[in-house]
Amino acid sequence: MEVLTFAGGAFLQNTLLVVCEDGRTGLLVDPGAMTAEALAEARARNLRIEAILLTHAHFDHIEGVGLAREETGAPVHLHPLDRVIYDNIAQYALFFGVECEPQPPPDVDLVPGTTLSFGGSEFAVVFTPGHAPGHVMFVAASEPVAIVGDVIFAGSIGRTDLPMGDFDTLMDSIHTQVLALPDETRLFTGHGPDTTVGRERGTNPFLVPVYGGEFA
Repeated sequence: MEVLTFAGGAFLQNTLLVVCEDGRTGLLVDPGAMTAEALAEARARNLRIEAILLTHAHFDHIEGVGLAREETGAPVHLHPLDRVIYDNIAQYALFFGVECEPQPPPDVDLVPGTTLSFGGSEFAVVFTPGHAPGHVMFVAASEPVAIVGDVIFAGSIGRTDLPMGDFDTLMDSIHTQVLALPDETRLFTGHGPDTTVGRERGTNPFLVPVYGGEFA
């Protein structure tokens, strides 16, 4: 399995293209401003995009859903608790002073505790609210890889000052879900470079006794 990152847009959001184990199946995760580039890479590799997976519904992570859905016909997966954000994305984007067109409705409700299987790759759907009420991450079954959206970043954590964000809930998600993964687990985040559980456990200022953090 291979995870390709396409970063861009006003918020340098990471659109991810997952090449599944069969080498022919692709997944598009959080299609944002660089969706066209991710789709071009998928075409160059002759990948069939079988699913559009959303970690959450903030506008920078979904602004390319319409383009992706139109080109691939792949179903859109979203946790239902984030539908209130998704369905009102135009108004939500104005909170940041930007515009975002409404996107096609999701096709599949993500259910935490279930496993998604595509092209020989399997991902557990793990509930990680706090940054957004219906935030999830996708944890690969066959190798130490997790797609974590905006729960945690290299040296930082997701913001919780947005509507329906909650700091205590986010920290609980990080401690009970992200840090429960093996230290070697590679974390593909919604912004910035990828990192590992071990690196964040030992150096993230929100997770060690620096700047008010606590030992992870």
